Amino acid sequence: MKNKIKIGTGLTALCLALLMTVSLLSGCSVFEYVFGGETTSAEGTVTPGPSDSGTGTPSSSSAETGGDITSVPADTTDRITETFVSETSSGPVVTYPDPLTGLPVTKDYSKVRPVAIAIDNLSSAAPQSGISRADILIECMVESGISRLIMITNKYEGNEVYGPVRSVRDYMVSLSQAFGTLFVGAGYSPTGYSSITENKIEYIDGVHDRYAMSGFFRDPVRYENSGYEHSLMITGQGIKALAAHNGFSLADNVAEKFSFSNNVVLAGGDATHAVLTYSSYQQVQLIYSKKENAYYRYQYGTKAHIDAESGYQLSFTNVFILFADQEKIEGDTEGRLSVGVVGSGTGYYLTGGKYIPITWKRDTFTSSFVFSSDSGSFKVAAGKTFITVVDSKLKDTSAINLNYKLS
Repeated sequence: MKNKIKIGTGLTALCLALLMTVSLLSGCSVFEYVFGGETTSAEGTVTPGPSDSGTGTPSSSSAETGGDITSVPADTTDRITETFVSETSSGPVVTYPDPLTGLPVTKDYSKVRPVAIAIDNLSSAAPQSGISRADILIECMVESGISRLIMITNKYEGNEVYGPVRSVRDYMVSLSQAFGTLFVGAGYSPTGYSSITENKIEYIDGVHDRYAMSGFFRDPVRYENSGYEHSLMITGQGIKALAAHNGFSLADNVAEKFSFSNNVVLAGGDATHAVLTYSSYQQVQLIYSKKENAYYRYQYGTKAHIDAESGYQLSFTNVFILFADQEKIEGDTEGRLSVGVVGSGTGYYLTGGKYIPITWKRDTFTSSFVFSSDSGSFKVAAGKTFITVVDSKLKDTSAINLNYKLS
């Protein structure tokens, strides 16, 4: 395979999987095996109630600016994409439409509940593990100009590793519920806690669940290099184990969230190189490959967004840019945000190197998104989807460029 960028944390993940097996048999946590005892810091406490596992605010020495966007390679046409369907010598394999992507898959996922995992997106946490397994990836801003990711997948199979897992905000909870997911995170902000309790959200919590370390674990390499707050990981088996412990169903019938088509051709303007400057710290670029019919993701200016486990760069068939009102919460000492993801707003839909203006609508905290264009509802191309929630104040500014041309 060409242009596969390998990070090489697979051995670490294998060792941790063995440690987890030993810990489950012995009744001790992986943390005890790795570090020799239990933690007493905020992210390890079992005391319920509003708290946050850390804001992840970048220090002056670690913060990165957007960088020089002209240094990104223009040719991304020789990338590798995942193959979901195989052939046998006896003929085609029976396939089913994936509810999250519309792609043909060999397993019927219509009765598999997808999970949403809150993923750390500080530069010190990159490359993240398991991120390329996301069928839908959502990015939203948190405090101090940094973003956090919500990866959604229905393919949490076994010992694959996800993380680092971080705390959630109320609007992150709401966004996860738009896709009928079981949410996985590590603690919550005060408003995040309120949204979970008031809406009775089923939440796998790596901080407040007293049995959390039977599913979560600390990556010792990340712990040493990035710090305690940026080292909490979980596996597919860990998700299943903690779902069973909490009595959360993983067999809910999941209806399609998009109306998919294999022949989507937009009649709008060109969108071959989107540049999204959220803040001085986070700038995302999405460069379209005609050969792969996918947008390849770069962040922090020019860094290819890579999965630490697979070595693949993240790519998406669909991109939704949704504008939502964002304001600092009055009196919040950490500078956390209020983000309006219930109601309606405008945005853009990108696929195939083109874009159209759209509107989005959600009636309640847990409602699915309803998207429409000037001509009414529209089909979404079968494939993976990236959704970014952008401050409404950035609309019609130079911070959002859908067709940037390299000089």
